[in-house]
Amino acid sequence: MKRILKITLAAVVAISLIAVAGVYALSEMRLSRTYDVAVAGFTVKTTLPAEEAERRARTLMCGGCHHDAGNVLIDEPGIGRIVAPNLTRFVPMYSDAELVRLIRHGVKKDGTGAFIMPASNFANITDDDMAAIIAWMRSLKQLPDAVAGTTQWGPLGRIGLALDKIPFEADLVPAVISPAATRPTDIGEYAFRTDCSHCHNLDTAKQSEAFLAPALKPLAQSYSAADFKTLLRTGKGVGGRDLGVMTQVSQWDFSRFTDVEIEQIQTYLAIRP
Repeated sequence: MKRILKITLAAVVAISLIAVAGVYALSEMRLSRTYDVAVAGFTVKTTLPAEEAERRARTLMCGGCHHDAGNVLIDEPGIGRIVAPNLTRFVPMYSDAELVRLIRHGVKKDGTGAFIMPASNFANITDDDMAAIIAWMRSLKQLPDAVAGTTQWGPLGRIGLALDKIPFEADLVPAVISPAATRPTDIGEYAFRTDCSHCHNLDTAKQSEAFLAPALKPLAQSYSAADFKTLLRTGKGVGGRDLGVMTQVSQWDFSRFTDVEIEQIQTYLAIRP
């Protein structure tokens, strides 16, 4: 009887080890998948003052995720530790054209896919705003990493990768896109497509991997102009409520919208049919 138990236990251990090795191998295959997206020529030419280039870049959510020198986005033992890299150290490794491919397509220098960065939104960034982003990033003084280490995947994250259940933005963006040349005068719809729609739908709540985001149309209709301005400036809801990710992104980035731009955004969200 003891011999049978030992054999059974050994078989269970062996099967478990094989399963673990299989999950690891499949997850590594998913992480190493490359995308056939060409590095197109892009000339960074902007006449914007440095302050305006930074302002535009920040309204497009660069700081909310990366902060000044890297930031931990997710730190869950089962899922993993997901790190937004230090842009001041990371950007010099890329050419301008490679940065454009990364931002608009979610494809890294080695051809693999970036995780979390909303390239499907950033594919809508106009050429003049893209030039402003790159000019701003090139101007940053190099800083030591604010967080130690890089992205590490936990067992549940590895399983998700092995089963191809972890979303990569590079899967959502066509290989060839045609962004507009210049930022529109009325940025209401533009801001929704480049920023807001990553987390929110217009008419229905949207469940992401981390949180449930409310529908924007009824929210914009229910807020006064003053309260909506406070929302984007501080990330605080009516009554001073902390809104988690929205609070962080607003304080880092959305606070850079001008009063007119905030009015345009609210108007678009509130009246779009």
